[in-house]
Amino acid sequence: MSRRVTSKLEGDPRWLTRCSFADIIGVSPGLTQAKELALRAAHGRSSVLVLGESGTGKELFAHAIHAASIRMDYPFVPVDCSAIPRELLEAELFGYAPGAFTGAAKDGKPGKFELAHRGTILLDEIGEMPLELQSKLLRVLQERQITRVGGTAPITVDFAVIAATNRDLEHLVAQGRFRRDLMYRLDIVRIEIPPLRERPEDVPPLLDYYWDRKQRELGSTATLSADALRMLEAYPWPGNVRELANLVERLLVTVVKPVIEPADLPPVFAQARAGPLCFTPFQLTLVSANAERRTLERALQQAKGNRNKVAQLVGLSRATLYRKLKRYGLG
Repeated sequence: MSRRVTSKLEGDPRWLTRCSFADIIGVSPGLTQAKELALRAAHGRSSVLVLGESGTGKELFAHAIHAASIRMDYPFVPVDCSAIPRELLEAELFGYAPGAFTGAAKDGKPGKFELAHRGTILLDEIGEMPLELQSKLLRVLQERQITRVGGTAPITVDFAVIAATNRDLEHLVAQGRFRRDLMYRLDIVRIEIPPLRERPEDVPPLLDYYWDRKQRELGSTATLSADALRMLEAYPWPGNVRELANLVERLLVTVVKPVIEPADLPPVFAQARAGPLCFTPFQLTLVSANAERRTLERALQQAKGNRNKVAQLVGLSRATLYRKLKRYGLG
């Protein structure tokens, strides 16, 4: 006979997500499609599999799905399956009973699935889960019951599951390193986040977002020169959004001058330092910048120069609007 569990994390603000779809920045078709699918997933009850390279924002998507779901007031519990030693992962996921092993807490310990009761559990880097644990995980997903390590009584739990990975699960299945039936169980709603190099039109709004955010946090008033901005827009960003956010913070912390120039960028941007002549009129980053400038010009005309109305028309904060107007010589 199973027993039900009440999560010890209910009402604990440390386990409530503070991220939402508003924090997923970008206008590219690929990202927009991923956000729309994620929003539909948030309103359903199916398992979600989030795929994408490291740094694309898989955990952010998971937070946003939880925040838009009926479970938003209950715990969001992330588990990095690659960071926990395999000999400890089973106890970490499913908990352990009193006296289960030497050094175990005398009262036992709940696992992450128990803690996520009525909320959402994120199984991050699911492709790294040891094969011997995958069958037990599959049973938990099917039966919504867990049994603690060293325990005998099953415990009924209620949770939504989101899995995320930068690995090719089909390839792992073909290699015999991932169970096909577990992949099918997780892969009900598949959300693929495109890498940043495939959506260059998202670089300017991401730079604006993180520049505003880090300026407030650090108390900085530095700005990017037009040439430095063009180099950042043309860069392929192998580390994706995480690399971009880290670079913004690095520049604002280490460059002590009001305007950041190309020479202030890290050495990895040396190839882009060849100068504006390297940029052709056919580069997508320049096309998107030109389109943004034309949009601002039309908005200024329609609003007859009223900056507040322009900000409302284009959906920007006044601070971001002023910076863009300055960037394009419209301010």
